[in-house]
Amino acid sequence: MTILTHAEARRTPSLPAPISTSYVFGADDDVDDVVAVVAVKVAMTRDMLAVALDLASVGRFDENPDAWTVEWIRESVEIQLCIEGPFTIQRDAEGFADMALDPTVGNRVRAEYRAIDRAYPHLAPKENV
Repeated sequence: MTILTHAEARRTPSLPAPISTSYVFGADDDVDDVVAVVAVKVAMTRDMLAVALDLASVGRFDENPDAWTVEWIRESVEIQLCIEGPFTIQRDAEGFADMALDPTVGNRVRAEYRAIDRAYPHLAPKENV
């Protein structure tokens, strides 16, 4: 991942349009003290999205990722991005795809990638679409 300054951002290659979000981190029933909602765009790879989903799904290992809704997947990725931050997720993504070959967790990891492919189809490999 390349971090661009404001001046360098003008030379960024064509990126997909941002996906609108539904989750607002920090918003609850008592929003009287909120003075701003800040939107942050983060360019994420497929592996980064899968890591964020994996981290968000802790405690849901009895569920099948193939049954998760696109809305839940996207919201979970957004929440985890708020909690972990892009640098942590990028670091964890470096070897995440290799876990698909691990016989103990491979089925789960592949199912999480399929979930990401449903929620973010423009990143999906053509054979998964």
